[in-house]
Amino acid sequence: MKNELGGSVETIESICTEFSTGATNALFEKSEHQSREKSFLLTGSSVVLNGEIRVKELNKIAIKEGKDATRFLLKEGDIVLLAKGNSIRAAYVNSYIADLKVIASANFIILRPNPKILIGEVLVAYFNSLEGQSCLASISTGATIKNISLTSLKKLEIELPLTEKQQQIAALFHARNDAYHAAIEFAEQQKEVATACISELMKGAA
Repeated sequence: MKNELGGSVETIESICTEFSTGATNALFEKSEHQSREKSFLLTGSSVVLNGEIRVKELNKIAIKEGKDATRFLLKEGDIVLLAKGNSIRAAYVNSYIADLKVIASANFIILRPNPKILIGEVLVAYFNSLEGQSCLASISTGATIKNISLTSLKKLEIELPLTEKQQQIAALFHARNDAYHAAIEFAEQQKEVATACISELMKGAA
């Protein structure tokens, strides 16, 4: 169905090719053996509202012997939605994260967009926006701890922009995050310089 902006109203199920919930604890264990091949576990603290995954917050794990984690491995372009907890939010899986062999915990829903229809960053930006948060809240259950089921998420309808506008949104998504990281890096540099100056001035006051 066409919307006023020339795009269309689509269900999540119609714009994604694959869906999965995250892995349970039965699949993995904390990595303690250096000889075993390591993977990483995506947890709620790994995902921030700007749609990124914090590498430093990933937990090292090892897949248990005899278990197959293939269906839970995140691929470039995937969308992960933290579907359980007090703060529902989504993140985009880039090539760097995909190369780390990351699997999502059971608190996540993994969406694999159809690249012919949807640019993944667009859905992440929507989920994390005020409108998207309100929409997700409308399908969540639980008074204290929110929970979104895969079935409910598939039926959720969103206004899908035209491809050209999706490309603009994706570009802005990355530009915003790059600007944020640059600002943080600059602030840290200024903090170090100021701290060093204060230290030198204190020495001179003695």
